[in-house]
Amino acid sequence: MMKIICFFILSLLYLYVGISSGGLIQLPQTGQNKCYIYSSDDIPGEIPCTGVGQDGEVRAGVAWPSPRFTVSGDCVIDNLTGLM
Repeated sequence: MMKIICFFILSLLYLYVGISSGGLIQLPQTGQNKCYIYSSDDIPGEIPCTGVGQDGEVRAGVAWPSPRFTVSGDCVIDNLTGLM
């Protein structure tokens, strides 16, 4: 019964968040902090990130939440993805 209640509450929450945010998806940050280029022999080499537009420079996305997981009764919620 507790699982059904958790599912119902989270379903309503997802519906509310989806409507209020315009249905936009927020992707998490990759954590990448270096930039690379491949040489002619397909060996990657690290390069300065300035002006290259790679994740190491841009660092776009939503910061990872802390704590990552929340336990509520029989439910474990991933605060990054919203999965239960």
